[in-house]
Amino acid sequence: MTMKRRIAVWVMILCLVPIYACADFDYSTRDYDVSEDDLVAAVEADYPDWELIDSEQYWTGRWENELACRVDISLMRVVDRTLCQKTLSVIINPLKQGDPVPWEITDWAPIPLTEEAMCTLLEMNPADLYADEDGYAYEPCMLTQHIVPGCAPFLLGEGESWCALFSYPSALAGVVINSEGQKCIRIAHWDGERYDSVTSSRFFAEDRFSINGYHSGGNTITVSCGACDPQFVRQPDGRWFFVGIADGNWTLYRVYDDFVTDANELALCDSNDVIHYGAFTLERDLTEADIPAYPDFIRDVIPLLDSSDFACVRSDDAAMLDGPGGKLLAACYARLTGRILQREDGYVQLRIGSKEDGMTGWFAEEGLAYGPEIETVRCGFPSHSEDDCYGDYLADVLTGIDPEEFVDTTHLVWLIGRLPSGDWLVQLDVDTVCTAPTDAFRDIGPAAELWAEYEAEYDHFEQEMQEWAVEADDALEDDEE
Repeated sequence: MTMKRRIAVWVMILCLVPIYACADFDYSTRDYDVSEDDLVAAVEADYPDWELIDSEQYWTGRWENELACRVDISLMRVVDRTLCQKTLSVIINPLKQGDPVPWEITDWAPIPLTEEAMCTLLEMNPADLYADEDGYAYEPCMLTQHIVPGCAPFLLGEGESWCALFSYPSALAGVVINSEGQKCIRIAHWDGERYDSVTSSRFFAEDRFSINGYHSGGNTITVSCGACDPQFVRQPDGRWFFVGIADGNWTLYRVYDDFVTDANELALCDSNDVIHYGAFTLERDLTEADIPAYPDFIRDVIPLLDSSDFACVRSDDAAMLDGPGGKLLAACYARLTGRILQREDGYVQLRIGSKEDGMTGWFAEEGLAYGPEIETVRCGFPSHSEDDCYGDYLADVLTGIDPEEFVDTTHLVWLIGRLPSGDWLVQLDVDTVCTAPTDAFRDIGPAAELWAEYEAEYDHFEQEMQEWAVEADDALEDDEE
């Protein structure tokens, strides 16, 4: 995978889901009036002071009713002892010969160089900027070791050097080793004009401690330090927070503020059995996190959740009231879960969904399971057609939502209860509670009975991962010998 597609991996995956859901969508490819070679020639003419790193033509997302064909062209130059990079990108489906090219231009974070690194770079073939000594590509966005020792020296302290350095449009991210042989992750964020923040993890004495370039980008950094890889995402306030564990193309679990979810959350899009409620109690901030200590598997995460503020409905037909002993709002299904707000006269008020988009209701306290006991309750939400989870359909049937938010996306749709009128009470993407007419959902059936099958599959997958970890450790020991 070359430099242009590295940043867009997750975007491509997400874009393809709604594409194939459209029956009239043409996902074949065709000849285009403007070729990749035509565009490269035009760029070389328009940017004479820049050198070509590489170019790529690939298909991702949609243009009108067909696959969008995109061409990315990556350029570099050295100015004032600084490596500058630029990516030009365009969808070529509508282009004709002679048309002006509506380039999307992305400037990358500049990289200051030492004199030695600059001289080495100027003597290199630009195509080798992201290649090893044999000319093969490193992990995506990983700079060649020929220049890494002299890159971004302002980010290194006394006795520190780079093990690896990754270049992105909005950041530099690397693995730093100190004089004691310990390693840390260091990230410098570029705001378009300057490096506005530098974030470092703690140092760890780990042999396998690096960045997984295949699953990292400007605002997402995936750390390789064991069988599986912890992921950190940059928050609006500039901090980097742990968001979950990945393994290759799989996300084994994802951490949110109030719950953790299994990798197969979309496989059970009409059930909340894969949602485990509670606050993650390990440190999530990259600067203080004990990165190697994060559990690889969801079963080891569940005991770490603080679920004391949560409760769920024990069984179907639980009455949600507008107050203690009050008016019936809905008859709810088992494992509907909410945050405990208050207790009064034998009733408990729960908030279902978020504070902004959810709702509150009162339940008899004896009909609820509390804290860790939630894990013993199986979801009773009725199953429905997977086609009901697509945004263009939901926009037509849900009441109380903005239709523009739901076009061409896939959602978690939980039928959590029935109103006195017979209409559905719906929980959408965990946060939002809304309603839908009685006939809104198709193929209504009993609650999904996939849990036993899912558990068996997870047992097998976990065993495979543990075996792989042992093999990886053995291979590392053999290499060291």
